[in-house]
Amino acid sequence: MDSKNLNDAISGATSILRELGFGAHEASVIIALNRVVTATVAELSTETGIHHANLYTVLDGLASRDFVIVREGRPKIYQFAPLSHMKDSMQGKIIQLVDYLERVQEEREDQTVMPTLVFTIRDRAEVEAKMRGMIERAKARITLMTPSISILGDEIVNELKSASTRGISIKAILGKKYNDEDLRMDQRLKENTLAIDLVVDSEEALISMPDLSICGWADNALISMQLEGFLEQTWQLARGEDND
Repeated sequence: MDSKNLNDAISGATSILRELGFGAHEASVIIALNRVVTATVAELSTETGIHHANLYTVLDGLASRDFVIVREGRPKIYQFAPLSHMKDSMQGKIIQLVDYLERVQEEREDQTVMPTLVFTIRDRAEVEAKMRGMIERAKARITLMTPSISILGDEIVNELKSASTRGISIKAILGKKYNDEDLRMDQRLKENTLAIDLVVDSEEALISMPDLSICGWADNALISMQLEGFLEQTWQLARGEDND
């Protein structure tokens, strides 16, 4: 990896770690330990600029969460735990959090305050994650409009293929015809398609910029059905595959 890509990866990882609630020192130590196989406190201090005493506190905290493996000795050797453990741990906590919040919501009293209907999501990685999640949750049908399938990226395309394999009905309005036998979908062509629209089961809706840099998302049935109705009208006016 060249220096620019490495710096981008470090910057991106640090930003996400801070968003997840890790402190600045914790983020620096996590990055440092992922750049080497093992390290001592002295080596980590040289790499991060963090004082030894503070490093022991940070490392003990990360070790207590099983993110860091400690090898006893003089000096102690520290190693970052397998990334799969961190992934499983964080996903498990998110699942638990959602479960707890759902139980809290079940007990809440009716309020007259209008809830937020459309949520804004920024950053391509976050928008892609939301789209993949929507497609993965699909139970019956997906309606999609996009300038082309390829601009969605391989991960979203693979999620669409998986959905089609599960028997999900996919209706796509495209600016450019897409040919791939592994992605079974009905498609029609509409020139000058600009935005990306996605509706799943009349329950979730998303409208995104074509570069996936920002999107609006709603899990409101009324909004979803309105967008789905618009896409259905567009579908009726679009050209069929045989009318190229």
